[in-house]
Amino acid sequence: MATGIPMPSTGIKTFTPKLKIQPLFNVYEAPITITPVSSLLGPTTSKLPKSDIAAAYLNAQHGIPTSQIKIISAYTDAATGITHVYAQQTIDGTDVANGLANVNINSDNQVISSSQSFALQATSSLTTRSNNYSTLSSAFQALASYVGTAVDSQTMANVTIATTASILPGDGLVYSLSGLPETVAVLGQATAEQSLVQRSDGSLATTWHIVLQQAAHWWSAHVNAQTSAIESINDWVSHAAAAAAAESYNVYPRTIDSPASGSRQVVVNPASTLASPQGWASGNTTTGNNIWAQNNPSGGNTWKLNHRPTTTAKAKVFDFPIDLTKAPSTYVDAAITQLFYTVNTMHDLSFIYGFTEAAGNFQDENYSGQGKGGDYVVAFAQDGSGTDNANFATPPDGQHGVMRMYIWTDTKPNRDGDLEQDIIAHEYTHGISNRLTGGPANTDCLNDGEPGGMGEGWSDAVAILLRIRPSDTPSRDIIMGEYVYGKSIRNYPYSTNLTTNPTTYSYLGRVDYQEVHAIGEMWAEMLYEVMWALIDKNGIADDLFAHDLTKGTSIMLQILLDAMKLQPCNPTFINARDAILQAEANLTGGKNKCAIWKGFAKRGLGPKANNSGTKYTDDTTVPSGC
Repeated sequence: MATGIPMPSTGIKTFTPKLKIQPLFNVYEAPITITPVSSLLGPTTSKLPKSDIAAAYLNAQHGIPTSQIKIISAYTDAATGITHVYAQQTIDGTDVANGLANVNINSDNQVISSSQSFALQATSSLTTRSNNYSTLSSAFQALASYVGTAVDSQTMANVTIATTASILPGDGLVYSLSGLPETVAVLGQATAEQSLVQRSDGSLATTWHIVLQQAAHWWSAHVNAQTSAIESINDWVSHAAAAAAAESYNVYPRTIDSPASGSRQVVVNPASTLASPQGWASGNTTTGNNIWAQNNPSGGNTWKLNHRPTTTAKAKVFDFPIDLTKAPSTYVDAAITQLFYTVNTMHDLSFIYGFTEAAGNFQDENYSGQGKGGDYVVAFAQDGSGTDNANFATPPDGQHGVMRMYIWTDTKPNRDGDLEQDIIAHEYTHGISNRLTGGPANTDCLNDGEPGGMGEGWSDAVAILLRIRPSDTPSRDIIMGEYVYGKSIRNYPYSTNLTTNPTTYSYLGRVDYQEVHAIGEMWAEMLYEVMWALIDKNGIADDLFAHDLTKGTSIMLQILLDAMKLQPCNPTFINARDAILQAEANLTGGKNKCAIWKGFAKRGLGPKANNSGTKYTDDTTVPSGC
């Protein structure tokens, strides 16, 4: 959810059925060679790279009929040469929402790892169709009621429901609902598709998959078509050519986390020529290929005509006054400029480390022709829809990510989250982790519990990496959100000292560590230990943007993003740990395996760490040979 202190509970619980048989993340020390079966694939999947190998693997190794395998996305990582193929189970033309697989294939066309959660009882007798409008109306009313914006029957009777064919052949009908109150749905619209969901007991429920965007939420819900019960619900909003003209920005640069850490500087042409070859600003204001940044005092959802600072198109000098002794509204142009700068920085850095167009990053135009494009980040500075927090909405590739940065009210004068780099970095990393885990077409893989908590943890971990300097030592403790809040927004500082921060894997079983931010703190603390173990062995990079993969900090960022691509949808701590180990093996051949085990084991996630139900057992040993 959001960075910062969790907002007061709305009573809206997001959840995904916890399957009785948990999917295994299979990592093969000896890669598996599979004979492709391209003749068995349909026209929507056969053109995707190595989809035939993935389908053959799932059929041969797991006994899944090829008629049930629909490849939803696939791409080859340019840096590693590994192709990541993501599949969904489909039964008689209806998708099983949580019947998912990912297959990772090396450059020799061999499978190196995989995971799958396809339903075992997948027969047509379980898939009673519910294609009449009345069941959809009932399902929508149930969802609206569940999220606290109930719609009465008289209002629902005036809603228009229409159908259109999916843009992908064989994907069935898309149902659109229009004429809804705008207090219930942005622009008065929502969409739905027929789907199936595996329940915890393994049975299949026939559902409507409803996507409902609201002012502060973007719901992806599966509602039972017969009973209108909510079977699962996720919120995509995570709370918390010609030579370009020269660009210069008077900002707190990426080496300065906040006004508490240093002064503003004029930064000239900061865009990466690899990630943003045409620069950042497309004109004389804070709009570009990667982000549109603007003020939003009303907290609304429109952005194209909102206020932005302007400069001259030829010079592109973004230099606006700031006086931190006054209210944030007095320096809104400087705040918008800072937000534009920091989000673009995150775009370029993550691109360099593998969050590319093919992997589903946020860009209007995808220069490579890969990925969907048309989805620059819509970033609201000094957003009026809340205070003391921030959030990021991550729909699938091809739809705009939305970032909202708030004013913080615990100091006088109030402070602006736009000026604290670690908050923006945290929010943007939600977009990275949501699109890399499960592939760019599916952003429902980091919902609640451990997966949702790890989403929070990765966001803190990346923000921390940006703050590490070559002069730092393992004794440095990191406090999150100190500028805007005046103190830490986490329970403990991030520290390698077990007294300063005592959290270990077993904390997952504690009643006070069930909320996603608390879970995230545990995961980020483990990653902090792994980072320092890698630094102890390899040192600190002078500049992360140099992508020097001989240094510990650069290795850490690289394997974090690579592992997100490898791990299954809805991973556990153990799944994610194993994916990081495999990512490092792919990168260096395992030179840092023992350092990684050392970091995880220090916080209880050694090779024998275990969970059974609600009991989590620490293991502080490392594998033999380390």
